[in-house]
Amino acid sequence: MPSETVAPRVVTYTAIGLIAGIFAGFFGVGGGILIVPLLILVARVDQREASVTSLVAIIPTSLVAASTFLVSRSVPLDQTAFGLIIAIGSTITAPLGAWALRTWNTVIVRWIFIIILLVAAIQVVYQLPDRNSHLEWSTATVLVLIASGAAMGFVAGLLGVGGGLLIVPLLVIGFGVSDLTAKALSLIAMFPAAISGTIGSARAGAVNWKAGISLGIPMAVASTLGVWLATITPVEWASPLLAAVLIYAVTQLTIRTIRSMRKG
Repeated sequence: MPSETVAPRVVTYTAIGLIAGIFAGFFGVGGGILIVPLLILVARVDQREASVTSLVAIIPTSLVAASTFLVSRSVPLDQTAFGLIIAIGSTITAPLGAWALRTWNTVIVRWIFIIILLVAAIQVVYQLPDRNSHLEWSTATVLVLIASGAAMGFVAGLLGVGGGLLIVPLLVIGFGVSDLTAKALSLIAMFPAAISGTIGSARAGAVNWKAGISLGIPMAVASTLGVWLATITPVEWASPLLAAVLIYAVTQLTIRTIRSMRKG
């Protein structure tokens, strides 16, 4: 059961939610890489509760942020279906990733993922996306998106990081689509995955709903500002900022991996 000894500190969760919401909307990621450390350090909750609370907050945030991208007309409405296709793969493999986390030695997988993120960080700086480029229908595209979603879900379940860190650079680099489209599709794919993960945690009695709502509402509201900033930020600036986030993720994952190796 999540801790109930102290009532959720509304001001603390609101502040974290506002920061994380802007982050999530701007980069098209769930924000767990930022939320979880802040909840642990500032709100003083444990790792598990921080992860579950972050997942609850991602539900309204991903819905609002993705809708804002579409309403802004920076991303065509017909791209929505591609995000749902990605979600098919991620929903199937997320439980497999969670199972692998309990049964595998994850150190090698962690280092492989760290290298992939590092390469992606370097690549996005030099490969500026075309904001007029979007996905087009083909059998190959659908199959690759499902496979990408599967990788996204498996990595999220196995390593406890948001799949957006993987799917956004993959869409930009691999498919050459607009960075705004990549962010919107990442958020769309996150919505059903977050619901599925939250249901599983709720069944286990691990969800602190007050904390999740206290974090999720301001996060969802602030995500609209993040999306707006993303749409007005020139791609020449957006790409280095995305690379910086990937480097930050690499640093966090490297620290966690080294700590787990020392404990092992």
